Order: sequence, then structure tokens, then C-alpha cells
Amino acid sequence: MSIKEIATQLDLSVSTVSRALNDYPDISPSTKKRVLKEAARQGYQLKGADAAHWVQAKRVITAIVPSQDMQYLDTILSKVLAGTRQALQAEGYLLQVVAIDTGKQELSEFERLVKAGDQDGFLLLRTRVNDPKVHRLLKLNVPFVCYGRTERATQFAWLDLDNYQVGHLSLTRLYEQGHRDIGVVSVSERYFFAQERQRGIHNAAEQVGLSIASEHCLKVGFDEEENYLACAEFLLQHPNITALICLTSTSARSAALAVMRLHNTRFNHKEKVCVIGCDTPVDELTASMGITSIQQAPPAQIGEQLASMMVSRIKGVPVKDLQVVLAPGVVKTGF
Repeated sequence: MSIKEIATQLDLSVSTVSRALNDYPDISPSTKKRVLKEAARQGYQLKGADAAHWVQAKRVITAIVPSQDMQYLDTILSKVLAGTRQALQAEGYLLQVVAIDTGKQELSEFERLVKAGDQDGFLLLRTRVNDPKVHRLLKLNVPFVCYGRTERATQFAWLDLDNYQVGHLSLTRLYEQGHRDIGVVSVSERYFFAQERQRGIHNAAEQVGLSIASEHCLKVGFDEEENYLACAEFLLQHPNITALICLTSTSARSAALAVMRLHNTRFNHKEKVCVIGCDTPVDELTASMGITSIQQAPPAQIGEQLASMMVSRIKGVPVKDLQVVLAPGVVKTGF
């Protein structure tokens, strides 16, 4: 890009902007100040001695999401990133999203991105308990923000839901509603949020004198079709279950769909199974499926906050001032 953008923004000629950038004496101090301020705001920097080579700096943020189950993004992450992109755009940054497999090649693929050096910072989404990407960025002192925590959470910037409280709140609510046979639809505990939500569920159950049997716990991935089939089979195998706590929005929608379809067949003699979705968006689809949502904030709003934290980190705000826990709340929707 050329200095034409600065000229257009300030309603000046390209020649005036060029001369201001090169500190010509025939340009007034006030005009020079305006031009330099706008150039800095737009992220322009001088490449070479000629003012015609003023170009825009990188100003790129890379968001890393785990690619698994033949699926890059679920609905929640898509909405979060949409909010992030819009907020970063307002600050003059471009958001690029990169999906990396969580297998053996994860760290080598990530290293290639870091070494390319074409970004100002990283956003890491869906962090794991022991996340090698976090370790690498800490070692290199690269600006980054996580949506989620790891075991080294005191050392970096992050935004996260109080996942322990999510699990605790879910179980407590169902118990107060009279449910005693409760199932849990979880994901791998290598994800920090899953580990914490499970801990909250089981601690709450212990406090009220309930025991969640191991056979009442179903572990799934992030593919909706596979989740639906697994939940349907799970409910058929355990007809005594009256409520499900689903640790992801994907599993909540899949479980709710399975409940709706089975209710008209095998389950038509009893009340529908109650489904609680941890961190499930409140929308018309959720309402129509009868999902009770445990949510802290709309996904797009979370994305905006992540963007703000990322810009602050790039500007040098200490990580201890960029560690935010969002309190969950119960949102009853649908029937």
C-alpha cells in the first residue's frame, strides 16, 4: 500500500503527505503532526529512504483453532471469531484463522507459522491442560491471548469462563428440579474446560449426596452427526436417565435432537429428558430444542473482548492485568 491512504483520510494531496513525512520545511508543523499521527494509526512504516516506499506494517493477528473430527470450527467458535475479526478490524488489524491438527505434527506446524513472522500476535482457542503452543510462545516472548487456560495460566493473558462453576451450577440446578438419574456427555479431559466442568459436576454431586455412575458418562468428540448417534444410543441404553449435562454446545444440540426424536417413540410414556448445555448460545435454535443454557456472555461479545485484550497485550499491558474469568449464569429457553 502507498501513502495515498493517508492522503485520502486527511483530505490532503499525496505530495503534501510525502513532504510532511520527509520533514520538508515548507510543510507546517501542525500538518506534519497530523500526517505522522495518521501514519502511525494506520500502521505505516518507512521501507527504504524514499517516502514513496511507505508501506503498511503487518498488523495481522493469527487465531489458532484445533482441527479434529474432520471439522474446523463449531458454532460457538465461529461466532467468537466473527466478533474478534470485527473488533480487530476497527483497530486496523487483520485476523487470519489457521486450523492445526492436534496430533503428532501439531507443534511442527505451529513452528512454521511462528517462524514465518507475518503476524503481530496469536490467539489460541480451546486450550489444553498441557498445551505445547503456549509453552513455545512463552519461551519466544511472543504476544498472545488464550480463550481458555492451561496449567501455566499465571504466565499469560487469557479470557475464560469459570468452568468449574459451570459444572457445579448445572448439577445443582438439576438436583433442585428433582433429577436424580443424571447423565454427562463430555469430551476429552485433555481440554482444560472439560476437566474443570467435570470437576464441578462431581463435586456438586458429592455435596448433595449423589453419585454419577461411570456408565452414565458418555465421551464424544466435536462432530455433530457422530454426537447425535452416540447420544441416541446412550439414551436407549439408559432409559432411567432424566437429565443430561452436555459439556459442549455441539453435544447439547445433538443430545437435544436425540431426545426429541426418541420422545415420540420409546420415550413417549414419560417426560422429555432435560438437556443442559454448558456454554451453549441462546438463540432460536436452542429455544426450539428446549435446551437450558449455562452461558456467560454472547459469543460475539467474547470475541470483541479477546480482540481488545490482544491489542492491549501487543501494546505491552502486563499479563496479570489481562486474566479475566467470566461468571456463568443459567438461561432457561424453550419448553
